[in-house]
Amino acid sequence: MVVIDDHELVSAAMVLALREAGLHATRCPVTDAAGVLAEVATTPPRLILLDLDLGHDAEGRPVDGVKLIGGLRAQGCAVLVVSGTADRRRVAAAIAAGAQGWVSKSAPLPTLTAAAIDAVAGRPVMSEVERAEWLAYEREHREQAAALTRRLERLTAREREVLDRLVEGRRAAAIAAEFVVSLTTVRSQIRSILLKLQVRSQLEAVALVRERRRW
Repeated sequence: MVVIDDHELVSAAMVLALREAGLHATRCPVTDAAGVLAEVATTPPRLILLDLDLGHDAEGRPVDGVKLIGGLRAQGCAVLVVSGTADRRRVAAAIAAGAQGWVSKSAPLPTLTAAAIDAVAGRPVMSEVERAEWLAYEREHREQAAALTRRLERLTAREREVLDRLVEGRRAAAIAAEFVVSLTTVRSQIRSILLKLQVRSQLEAVALVRERRRW
């Protein structure tokens, strides 16, 4: 099995614990998504222990473990997520992408080792009920994201520009000065934005956009 984690100390500890349990474990260095998939392809392991937050590549782009799962599965690897993320949506997305299960990094090493042994042996690491709950959660999240996208698409080009400025923390007067329009015009645009997004305040609108960007 191969551990894919950008934290060397964490991955080294995991590899050591797995070897002490009699399992053949190695670590895959994390450079970028393509590099990880190429490294794994040289000798496809039976099981990948995958973190979801894999730092950044040389260009500063985040390396997302969720997006690696499809490629790893295509190479015939089973995937067990081992991550410290507190974002349930990312775990749900990983399960929906084909991960066998999830173990928190904060779990005791014996728990991780037992899950890895079950996974590499082809035994389930979560019940069908748990998997169904994760998949339902992921579907609900996708539906919420789609609904928000539809609301955002109702905005005009100028309203999207005004909303972007609000997200940046700009005030209505500053936005009016930038676009060389009256303050009344900007306030009218903000009211239209709130109506189309179905929120009651600028703070809610900004929070909604920031939440959407996290998705």
